[in-house]
Amino acid sequence: MMRTRYGIRKYVAWLTLAPLLIMAISMEVFFLQDRFKDLNRDLLVRGNLIAHQLASSSEYGVYSNNQLFLKNIAQGVLMQADVSGVIIQNAAGVPLVEVHNVTGGKERDAALPERGDANEIVLPSAASVTKMSALVNSQSPIHNSSDSLLIYQPINSTQVALDELEARPAVTQLGAVIVKMGWAHTQKLKQRLLLVTVLPTLLFLVITFYAVYRGSRRITYPIGKLSDAVHAIGSGNLGTRVVVSSDISELHTLAQGINDMAAQLQHERGILQQRIDEATLQLRTLAFYDTLTKLPNRRMLEDRLAQAISASSRTGRFGALMFLDLDNFKPLNDKYGHAVGDLLLVEAAQRISNCMRAMDTVARFGGDEFVVMISELDVDKTESIKQVGIIAEKIRMALGEAYVLRYQTEGKAEAVIEHHCTSSIGVALFLNDETGQNDILTRADLAMYQAKAEGRNRISFYQAPT
Repeated sequence: MMRTRYGIRKYVAWLTLAPLLIMAISMEVFFLQDRFKDLNRDLLVRGNLIAHQLASSSEYGVYSNNQLFLKNIAQGVLMQADVSGVIIQNAAGVPLVEVHNVTGGKERDAALPERGDANEIVLPSAASVTKMSALVNSQSPIHNSSDSLLIYQPINSTQVALDELEARPAVTQLGAVIVKMGWAHTQKLKQRLLLVTVLPTLLFLVITFYAVYRGSRRITYPIGKLSDAVHAIGSGNLGTRVVVSSDISELHTLAQGINDMAAQLQHERGILQQRIDEATLQLRTLAFYDTLTKLPNRRMLEDRLAQAISASSRTGRFGALMFLDLDNFKPLNDKYGHAVGDLLLVEAAQRISNCMRAMDTVARFGGDEFVVMISELDVDKTESIKQVGIIAEKIRMALGEAYVLRYQTEGKAEAVIEHHCTSSIGVALFLNDETGQNDILTRADLAMYQAKAEGRNRISFYQAPT
């Protein structure tokens, strides 16, 4: 029986163009699904972050039932992209503040009648608030609908014990926040992504079909495909694969060799990329954290200090920066070596961290120097100084306790060293953005040196020269 033979154009059309079309459509669908999931995930992650930050910032207002303070915080949150509503509740679930952002404009007072202006923040109806509160709770903190995403975040107390002997207060829920994130902007991004992805792909397919149709008329078309594949691989597109519809065994063998080579190169590049990603992550950790104490380093401290200054400008609440230096550290290093000194630094870092709130920052500035940044103090300077003084005294007492250091050198038994090391602490308060970061650090540093000059093991507040 005679084998049916087809023209080269049909071979190319059926064996090359059809698989290419299927692959392009499959990759298009996969890419779009992946990007759509990323966009959805981005909104959820951003919403969770906003809700968490709002819950932390609202603790004082809920505890003191300060609705004006909560209202100002809610207004700030509504300025965030995609946030269309905020509810702040007390522990009984009663809304203290509920605002809804129509288009991101001005706020409307609860006592004013609704005028329907498109640029106003309006208060939702009681039915709307009840409906939102019923959709999310501590058991079901996220509710997703076609037009919005509701995120529930409890407001927990963050009190800390003032000394080591005092029992740590139990964490209690003071209330909750509900953040409503709108899907509108995300849907627009999806539509735009769909448009800019599908149109170039369709154009690419049309051009490819025409080029294949024209090239299939010539016997040299398979060779041209092999040449194109080699060129693409040489340009770095290791995902390139070539299909040759030919009864010539040499061309088939050559195509197979090219595909195997590309696959091997792609596999090796994947391994190399994985190593690069791991090294990048390690470098990022080294760039922002101290390798010994695992505390933030100076670079991260400066970033967080900038955020604290910005927050102080918005809320009118004082922040403070402490500069700490260990008084009796060098003799330990000189006598026992840096390995023992490092043990003390790690222990000192842990003691300082144990005295702080989760929202505050403890950083290693270098050597035996540490910096503590405290945000969200009081609007009154005297009260803020009092609060900072309590924390600084707690740190001073913690650092002044004896250090029991255990170390072992090669070939020797474990040794135990008891060392006493006090600290000198300098404190500088800041408000708004009137003072730059470097000036705040300099003031705290000067106050620390003043503490040392006054006899060490004490706390000194920066006093502006008269």
